[in-house]
Amino acid sequence: MAGFRGTIEDRVEVIRAENVSKVFGSDPEAALPLLKQGKSKDEIREETGQTVGVNNVSFDIQPGEVFAIMGLSGCGKSTLIRCVNRIIEPTAGSIFFKDPEQGEQDITALNANQLQILRKRHMSMVFQHFALFPHRTVLSNATYGLEIQGRSNDERALRGQQVLDMVGLGQWGPAYPSELSGGMQQRVGLARALATEAEVLLMDEPFSALDPLIKVDMQQELKKIQRELQRTVLFITHDLDEAMRIGDHIAIMEEGKIVQIGSPEQILVNPRTEYVAKFVEHADPTGVITAGTIALPFESDAFEPSGEREGIRYSHHRDHPQIRYGRDRDGRLRGVTIDDRAVPLKPLEQVLDAAEGTAVSRLRDEVAITCSEETVLRRVLRGRLHSTLPVIVTTADGRARGLIDDPELINGILEKRGYTV
Repeated sequence: MAGFRGTIEDRVEVIRAENVSKVFGSDPEAALPLLKQGKSKDEIREETGQTVGVNNVSFDIQPGEVFAIMGLSGCGKSTLIRCVNRIIEPTAGSIFFKDPEQGEQDITALNANQLQILRKRHMSMVFQHFALFPHRTVLSNATYGLEIQGRSNDERALRGQQVLDMVGLGQWGPAYPSELSGGMQQRVGLARALATEAEVLLMDEPFSALDPLIKVDMQQELKKIQRELQRTVLFITHDLDEAMRIGDHIAIMEEGKIVQIGSPEQILVNPRTEYVAKFVEHADPTGVITAGTIALPFESDAFEPSGEREGIRYSHHRDHPQIRYGRDRDGRLRGVTIDDRAVPLKPLEQVLDAAEGTAVSRLRDEVAITCSEETVLRRVLRGRLHSTLPVIVTTADGRARGLIDDPELINGILEKRGYTV
């Protein structure tokens, strides 16, 4: 399997990997024909004595996205990220980087000087174990990359303070790493990567050594910074929930290969292999799967016509004939009635804002809630605390797409599947 590409059309890649392989051993080239024959890592090791780290991997990353690569220990993900900046030399294949000034460059073809410039100015790396200098202050650690770039003392101090403020360590500049907790030290590592203003951040399991609560805090911190700076991030993790939480796209690796690439929702809803299915089996879908995925479409056989009045066509679910949904000829929702009594329509966000801090509404059947296709199930579930009626899912252009009732919610949570129109 040569690899997968994302499904977004007209992608403008910052990083593009084509058929990248890495083989460790005294004669790595001897393994390449066996890789093409589809031999396994164990078979190749037995026949040649060489160890396959990465096997014919292709992917691309768009500007400003977090691309998460995950898999079990030994699957090749850390080897792969080190091939991107050539800390580890690939055995075969090409990796391209789109330099904003010079255009696309083949990283695998760069000479030593060009590679040094790439690492200094365009790609920063955040390691799992912090890699801080114990004899340098927090500020000096944060500005180390700028020092390597030859920036002035004043410029380094100004930029260093800015990034320390950004990661919540503004008052810790004079301190030393030994005075900081593990989570604070990792924030310094993140600040150091951000300080160089590199377009790409390579993050190799940066939060895996942290306690669970600190780990979640750092994930939230990264998401907050990412919303502000829109860096392109290649993020390595063995934690599916972490990948789901922060990744725009996820690549799952097995035995050196990428076996599936997709959005978190695509991975959950449609795992392509048994290996991927086992990964997602116990994942929490409520923060990933969206309303549009599980909504029961109005155009499905479950709905029957209920007549037309003043240009509004009404329909009802065959199991709930007393609830009628009126849509105009463009498919926009124009009203909901229960036994011919009009029911108020309210957007989900408005209902949740009004109900913040309160118990379950006493008038749960007095409002019909609408939500967008992109609303995650967790928000829909909260909305159901304030209305017993099915939630109405609408498209970006205002058309009523379908309903979410208890069967759809249960199916979406337990089976991690949705309906297709």
